[in-house]
Amino acid sequence: MRYSFIGISVIALISALLLSSCSKEEYLPVQVSSKSCNIEIECVGSTGESLLADKSFTDKIKIEGENSHTVIAHTIRNNRLCFKADLPDQNDMKWSKDKSEATGISKMTVKFGKQKASLKCFLKYIANRPPATAGGSISLEEVEYKGMTYKRSGDSVTFRIQFNRNGKL
Repeated sequence: MRYSFIGISVIALISALLLSSCSKEEYLPVQVSSKSCNIEIECVGSTGESLLADKSFTDKIKIEGENSHTVIAHTIRNNRLCFKADLPDQNDMKWSKDKSEATGISKMTVKFGKQKASLKCFLKYIANRPPATAGGSISLEEVEYKGMTYKRSGDSVTFRIQFNRNGKL
């Protein structure tokens, strides 16, 4: 009897641990075969100089995806901070009735040392073979920063972040 109580207790404990590890908050990005989600940011100082030429400035840059909870890789190219938009969670996408396309929003934070820039990215998914919800293409349509909306031109959304003479946004 004592052994059966211990056995049942162990099974109950393992079951509780397994069930508690399942989360509804798990990030599932929309599955795509092609994407055009490039963001390019010019970072300029109060006198119009490019801050991206300064290694001490670029070493402090960190980009985080709010949905994916990951650090986003970035490069400096042609005096622009270049990276890809975080993909929205597939459960947060708004689908058309025929499932041929969907729209979604992802949020990102660009950290310049202690300064933070919050970006809201608007993406559009087009299915290759509707009503398939995977394997299509996704493109970044626009980015919102400080109440301004910047639309895609070509394969990227480009805008400028201005820093004041104290290095603040």
